[in-house]
Amino acid sequence: MRVLLSCFAILFSLSATCQKQIKNDKTNDVFNGSERDSLQLWFYDRSTVMGLNEDKRNEFYNTVLYHTYKMKALEKKEKGYTSDQIRQKFNELLLKQHKEVKTILDEKQYAYYLDTYDKLLRDIYDRKGWK
Repeated sequence: MRVLLSCFAILFSLSATCQKQIKNDKTNDVFNGSERDSLQLWFYDRSTVMGLNEDKRNEFYNTVLYHTYKMKALEKKEKGYTSDQIRQKFNELLLKQHKEVKTILDEKQYAYYLDTYDKLLRDIYDRKGWK
């Protein structure tokens, strides 16, 4: 359990470092810092309910984190994407993420993941003005 908590502490600190980097790259944050912290804890709690062992949890979390940062990077100004292009590429990355996550989880866990992610996506789409 300590190893798992240490891993998450490292991931969260890397997450904060990456978030600073992203902020410096002139992106617009959908969620503020405290909301991101709450989302990470919420997502961790939801992944705990799925009953993943340590290896599966790490693989799952790393996959979601990787795609999250790729999605966030779409908004970098130097990319020059329009809002429609960002949304299209976001959805493409989301499909890739779902495909990769499906190989990690069993059928019941995957359904639970989709339900969890759907709740998060509704909030993101609402804040972005995407319908």
